[in-house]
Amino acid sequence: MSENRYRAILAIAAIGLFVFPVLVAAAATPITSPQPQEEVQWWEDTLMDKDKDGIDDDIWVALNNTDFEWVDEKGHIDVIVNLDHLPTEDDVALLENQLDFVHLHTFHLIDSIAGSVAVDDIVPMSRLPGVVMVELDSVLQIMNSDVKDTHGVWDIYEATGYDGSGSVVAIIDTGIDGLHVGLDDLDDDNSTDDPKIIAFYDVVNNPGLTNGSEIFPYDDQGHGSHCAGTTAGTGAPTYEHTGMAPQAQLVGVKVLDEGGSGSFAGVMMGMEWTVEKRHEFNIRAASMSLGGPGVIEFTSAEEESVARMANEMVRAGVALFIAAGNSAGPGTIGTPGSAEDVITVGALDKGDQPGIAVYSSEGPTEEGRIKPNIAFVGSNVMSVASNTGDGYVDFSGTSMATPGAAGVAALMYQANPELSPFDVRNIMQETSDYR
Repeated sequence: MSENRYRAILAIAAIGLFVFPVLVAAAATPITSPQPQEEVQWWEDTLMDKDKDGIDDDIWVALNNTDFEWVDEKGHIDVIVNLDHLPTEDDVALLENQLDFVHLHTFHLIDSIAGSVAVDDIVPMSRLPGVVMVELDSVLQIMNSDVKDTHGVWDIYEATGYDGSGSVVAIIDTGIDGLHVGLDDLDDDNSTDDPKIIAFYDVVNNPGLTNGSEIFPYDDQGHGSHCAGTTAGTGAPTYEHTGMAPQAQLVGVKVLDEGGSGSFAGVMMGMEWTVEKRHEFNIRAASMSLGGPGVIEFTSAEEESVARMANEMVRAGVALFIAAGNSAGPGTIGTPGSAEDVITVGALDKGDQPGIAVYSSEGPTEEGRIKPNIAFVGSNVMSVASNTGDGYVDFSGTSMATPGAAGVAALMYQANPELSPFDVRNIMQETSDYR
């Protein structure tokens, strides 16, 4: 075995040892003779539609909910139209011609079309040919140096020299402040051409500019910049608060507005763009510190469109880290952290023997799946204070834990670029301390 390969194997194992998972259980499955069974489609057996009318139950709850204005001044509600086939222009035309429907976006990773429809047309929409589920385009919101000590990342740097070089992580959030000294370039020398943020897509204000270079990276809320600093900030100017992988590069995907919220459709547009650009920008991992905010998240079924999109991202080769949420208590994992294939991240307090943070959401999911997959330090995390130039601030939440875990993945990909997203998840779970 070559020395480089030996060092890589040791490094991957060592990196995994410093991530703390929550309970992961497996049950022995008895061996039985396979019986031919007719495949059950997701829309035929989903908790989204308990009355089996082809309409997301959340729509009826939303129409009677006063916490959020779901219906606009024209009497339209935002929906995601799920089909039994990949959408075509003819499908969009059918919706527009038969109903009072305004088209927003056609997805290709999942069989769905986003738009708004008159409330009176919801039932007729559900009966159109090819339509299998009319889903509420719900709302997602943000999940609000010593971290590296807790997880032993300093030991990784010293033992292996790995710092994230060559790895790229997408931060799907409120944006990234491209002017902060900890995020503007790799060597903190503005005379050299080595940007840390290599692409930026703004779904919120400039969705038509899709090549990644038209918009200078910005963050009008601050949450995404804090997350980006935790993943890959250089820590400049004092280098007290470096990210997990300070030489990794970033791709910013702004899907949440200045208030920290966004729609399923907008978030999914950013997710799909990330997959489309994964080879162009070598995106291997992504961090999404967002989820349904309590009363707005009426359900968190795995079949919700944003959860299905999350699974497709992983299957396309992007290790996707999603915040578990800050709702505490059993059964509080929301969408899209409930997605089967993603790495759902809970939060730990700091210290030599850190415990699960009291606010960190717990499983199981609505389907009984065990989540989170891992937990990472999320309490009092110091990172970038956006739009300050060189300031840092501490925040707490599973939002802060998620980008830290994504930064560890950047180190793992540097050690072995051949890892799959499932390898990353399995190594993190299987080499971690039991909690």
